[in-house]
Amino acid sequence: MGSGVYYYDGKSFQQFTTKDGLASDQVTDMYEDKAGNIWFGTDGTEGGASRYDGKSFRNFTRKDGLTSNNVRSIIEDKTGKLWFGTEGELCVYDGKTFTTFTDKHLTNVRSIIEDKKGAIWLGGKEGLWRYDGSTFTNFTQNFVGYVYEDTKGNIWISSRKDTGVSEKLSWLLSRYDERSLSTTKPTVTELNPEVGMLFGISEATDGSIWFGSGGVYRYDGTTITDFNR
Repeated sequence: MGSGVYYYDGKSFQQFTTKDGLASDQVTDMYEDKAGNIWFGTDGTEGGASRYDGKSFRNFTRKDGLTSNNVRSIIEDKTGKLWFGTEGELCVYDGKTFTTFTDKHLTNVRSIIEDKKGAIWLGGKEGLWRYDGSTFTNFTQNFVGYVYEDTKGNIWISSRKDTGVSEKLSWLLSRYDERSLSTTKPTVTELNPEVGMLFGISEATDGSIWFGSGGVYRYDGTTITDFNR
């Protein structure tokens, strides 16, 4: 945040900033598309999305069709379209033009994934949503910070749970069972690790789920292990 991006070739680091063409030095997301271009979501009034082709940057901003220059998440779907979660509305780019989803519930999207069946999952200020190509379905209205699909097709999210006390918020790690995802009320397993905001979720080769907060944690299907103690 504030130092641009760094590229490591196995021996040394190379820094890229706005002086090299990056839209903003506050970088919030990175993504490689199928063509090998590296996309950067950036923050700030002069931010936007930056695409690096190995030689130079091309920047996309509100002038090009983004609804906000604060870009939180970027993915490419199976059809080649790029999805942008921004502080404003959700946008899709087909390589030529941006299409905006104007539904007020699809603002401030923080995390986007495409599952194995081609559905798009969105997490953010307005909760967790799934798009099947024609319809958006809401699963929770609590703030969602991260969305992840494991090898079995289960959907994992980190979400905020309001405790009813304004100064005290807790975060949940939740698993939506793959076998019930086609329903409007899938089976959900909620874990309360009793930590602060959850950052990132990843599955290890043994099937355990790792997540970050004030450090790193592992869930093996039964127990949460805190590696900070």
